[in-house]
Amino acid sequence: MPPDTQSVVKPPDTQSEAEATDDTQSETEPTDGKSEAQPAATRSGAQPTAARAGARPTAARAGDTIESFSLKDLRGLRKDYTRRPDESIISWLVRLWDAAGEATILDGTEARHLGSLSHDPVIDQEMMREASPCSLWERVLGSVAQRYLCADDLYMQQTQWKTIEQGIQRLREMAVAEIVFSDDINTRNPDLVPCTPVMWRKLVRLGPQEYSSALAI
Repeated sequence: MPPDTQSVVKPPDTQSEAEATDDTQSETEPTDGKSEAQPAATRSGAQPTAARAGARPTAARAGDTIESFSLKDLRGLRKDYTRRPDESIISWLVRLWDAAGEATILDGTEARHLGSLSHDPVIDQEMMREASPCSLWERVLGSVAQRYLCADDLYMQQTQWKTIEQGIQRLREMAVAEIVFSDDINTRNPDLVPCTPVMWRKLVRLGPQEYSSALAI
């Protein structure tokens, strides 16, 4: 609901303002900028959601001021976002989306300070190429698109699933693969990708044989 401007906005009391003395300056304590604005503190602790609050790629491209990450922040991000041993690229992409989404905005220098996140030299090099600020998610998607020829190359990394949770994970991996090679630059959220019949059939083939008839379409 819009605020009640009549009740909120009051005309200034010019008389009281005129009576203000220099004591106002002495009574007003200086702002402790360190305690009020702590971009590093909001991103400390190596939390996956420790991205710049409110920042989005569109805002960065519009020229809005975006505070830089400290080296400590970047080390925390590297710890959270680095691909794990035996983790496929497609599974790593899903985890990266859940942890960072589009909220982690990096310039080229900060991206280089992250080092090797994917443990794939082609992907890592491409991630550092863009100098202007953009989301880590955009960097990763563009880099993976340069590394692989088509979505099927990512689908080949998927493994069999046995539980419902694993099945959902496989569907989300497929959604990410579709986004990587999508021509629609406005579609960057894998959770909004519709499940196509082709994706569903792939899911059924990866699942237990006893579920095949129940999941068949």
